[in-house]
Amino acid sequence: MVSHVGYKGDNQEHLTPKDHAFAGAVSGFLTRGFLQPLDVLKIRFQLQVESTRRCSGGLYHGILQSAAKIMHSEGLTALWKGHVPAQALSISFGITQFWSYAVLTKAANNRGIGEGYLTHGVCGALAGICGTLASFPCDIARTRLIAQGIPKCYSGMLDAWRKMLHQEGIFSLWRGLVPTLAMTAPYTGLTFCFYNAFFKLASKSIGKDSEASWLSCSGVSGLASGVCAKVCVYPLDVFKKRMQIRGFEEARRQFGKVVVYPSTLKCISQVTQEEGILAWYKGLWPAMLKSGCASGSIFITYEATCRILAHMHRTKENSDK
Repeated sequence: MVSHVGYKGDNQEHLTPKDHAFAGAVSGFLTRGFLQPLDVLKIRFQLQVESTRRCSGGLYHGILQSAAKIMHSEGLTALWKGHVPAQALSISFGITQFWSYAVLTKAANNRGIGEGYLTHGVCGALAGICGTLASFPCDIARTRLIAQGIPKCYSGMLDAWRKMLHQEGIFSLWRGLVPTLAMTAPYTGLTFCFYNAFFKLASKSIGKDSEASWLSCSGVSGLASGVCAKVCVYPLDVFKKRMQIRGFEEARRQFGKVVVYPSTLKCISQVTQEEGILAWYKGLWPAMLKSGCASGSIFITYEATCRILAHMHRTKENSDK
């Protein structure tokens, strides 16, 4: 039972880097459409200064309560706020990440480095950096659109970019890039490392190579790798979201207390001192749920797309003979 994630040498099955990029785009598009509401909930939790405990007086304190609150005050479609830039983010990130991962693992294989977990981890981290650099303006526009209240400051992704460039300068599109890279590199590295480890373990446990067992291996391995990687890097995700709304604080006044962070170090110290160390894990449950489901969905759809493309290549090759 062979995974299609990354370069596999003799088991490559005619897949090119373009095929990996296309599969990454498909997996990102489908996964984002299903799981956008969990991303909205996660970001609302991360940006809430008050505690997320029920008795704290904060606006949001649970997944079901928060979803109901958002639907009641902002409508059902609010759970898909920022969906267009989120799709742009997922597709551009998926294309760049899986394409660069295939290229990097192929380069490692050609140099005789092998397919160890360290190789997958390093190649995954570099692929995550490439994906982040390509998709970051979409990420910050998505965060702004989800974070805004009523009346809305931005009507869409292009309007957000236009106003940010005019009011805050070009560097506002890359605000929070350093902590994002610091989070994304280990997260994607760990995800690919965990995925390969779990896939090998699951395939050995299941044994038989059928479509059902193959999909089960991919789904379970993807879910487990996403949860494990997210728990490891989650505080950096909270930090990134706090930094991305600098200069945008007043638009969030209706959601609770507003805090202005003048610098990176001040943000870290202020959050820790005023909200406690557990503040860095606000929104962890919806994040774990979303990350596990997203990772499982991404790897299943990615592997399935690669399998279909490999079959198409074999069919074409046989017809040309």
